[in-house]
Amino acid sequence: MTYEKIFETTKKTIMKSDVSNIEGHLAVQVDIVGEGEGAFYIELKDKQLFVEPYEYYDHDCKFIISGDDFIKMVNGKLDPVLAYTTGKLKVEGSVDKALEFKNIVDAVKKQEKKSSKAKTTAAKAEKKTAAKKPAAKKPAAEKKAEEKPVAEKKTATKKAEAKPAAEKKTAAKKAEAKPAAEKKTATKKAEAKPVAEKKTAAKKAEAKPTEEKKETAKKTK
Repeated sequence: MTYEKIFETTKKTIMKSDVSNIEGHLAVQVDIVGEGEGAFYIELKDKQLFVEPYEYYDHDCKFIISGDDFIKMVNGKLDPVLAYTTGKLKVEGSVDKALEFKNIVDAVKKQEKKSSKAKTTAAKAEKKTAAKKPAAKKPAAEKKAEEKPVAEKKTATKKAEAKPAAEKKTAAKKAEAKPAAEKKTATKKAEAKPVAEKKTAAKKAEAKPTEEKKETAKKTK
């Protein structure tokens, strides 16, 4: 990690904290050792924080620490007291003043919790709003385009239903008409047969006396 990255990350993190309730004055020079070597200072003055990339000769104390460990300490992932007791943090100057730096770290952690809570609340509110939001009305043209296939489908269905019904009626009529026609034909035949038989019998009846008459006439002669 470069010096610039360490400084920018430190300033961005610390400047987000609310130190309006912290009294007194504190000036800490931070000497980064190892990767990203360099110096900058953090000052608490009149309930305001200042982070600048310079040495602060009139400081209350000096921190000597690696860049990674200092970033962890500022983010609240490494306790300043623990860092000091384990040798990760070396302090030159007033140790009592150095302990006051924990107030700044606590303010950073408090602000991060608030920000996290606010984000969670906002996300929940947005989710509820999205759930309650009614579906957007579709444009009239789009609505008509959707309605048209439905109407066409209904018409086609009606036609499809009507066709078998019409065919059924026609078939029924044909079925009814056929026996009637056959019945009429049978009736005509039935009526015609006795008439023909009657005519034939009448002719025979007429012919018989004539023959008898002829035979009688022959005998007389």
